[in-house]
Amino acid sequence: MGLFGRRKAKAEAAALAEHLVLDRCWDDFALDVGVDAVVDGHRKAALALLRESRAEHETRTQRVRALADAAIGQSTDIRELLTADEVDQATAADVLLWLGSTLISEAWKIRGGGTARGVGEERLKLFSSRLREARDPLMAAARLAPDDATPWVELQRYARGMRLDQPQRDFVWLEAMQRCPTSYPAHAGRLQTLALKWGGSHEEMFSFARDTVAKAAPGSPLVAMLPTAHAEYLLNEGDRFIAEGSAWAYVKLNARYFTPELRAELREADSKGSASGVYAKDVHNLFGWAMLESGEPDRARWHLERVGNRPSALPWSYSGEHAFARALVRLGVTI
Repeated sequence: MGLFGRRKAKAEAAALAEHLVLDRCWDDFALDVGVDAVVDGHRKAALALLRESRAEHETRTQRVRALADAAIGQSTDIRELLTADEVDQATAADVLLWLGSTLISEAWKIRGGGTARGVGEERLKLFSSRLREARDPLMAAARLAPDDATPWVELQRYARGMRLDQPQRDFVWLEAMQRCPTSYPAHAGRLQTLALKWGGSHEEMFSFARDTVAKAAPGSPLVAMLPTAHAEYLLNEGDRFIAEGSAWAYVKLNARYFTPELRAELREADSKGSASGVYAKDVHNLFGWAMLESGEPDRARWHLERVGNRPSALPWSYSGEHAFARALVRLGVTI
């Protein structure tokens, strides 16, 4: 592509990016409405959505995280919902789950992105202080709703952020698995726990991803753990090369990473699994990205046509400005 072609593609991507719905990678109109309501301070809308999803773990997890992000700054108000006269045990479990998840979201808002070194000691102290508050409400929610895997999935995020030791991280993972062995968010959380940036290693992360693919039932969305691992690896190694000032190593990493063996492995996982269920858009995003980067444009196009205008943060936020829009332009996908 020549200079003018690149400029045109860049302009098309920027224009397309204006029509994207960010941070809402779901297909749940009620959740869209509920998130807007919570942002405006209507907290009972969140309780209605959580009440509806008590028997549907993956829907419940997706909803509570979205509602937590919408409620950043409202954790004190959510806590006060527990004092209402009409709060029964099931409702209390909903409130406590939402409170714990909101405290996690607030903690990450305080921390911001970037490495611990770049965040600063004072902000890290505030982050840890707020995150520490999430434990008790989540444990209380787990006691009140003993069959619900969702509090344990959220406790994975707590354990990771607090950098608890491996036995404690293993404990919350196993508790989630006992309640929902096929939980997509639990597996995604486990992969993050095993990633190098959270104290694990590339080897542990890829071993988990490949083992998950091998054990996944045909049609399972859990096969998306493999492209997730590739995205995490490329981000970590790319950041390392940039920090070291090794620009050429960074270029080679991205140009030569997906070997024929890795491409074949991705195709096999893609063919085995299915972008089904609550997290279908996440799966389409992940495989769409991986297939594009590995030189499989037809498979990439098939997946990204099914994303619509709702990209997931992972992996597109790892790939620079307007990464999703640039991918659509490159593949000729319209939304």
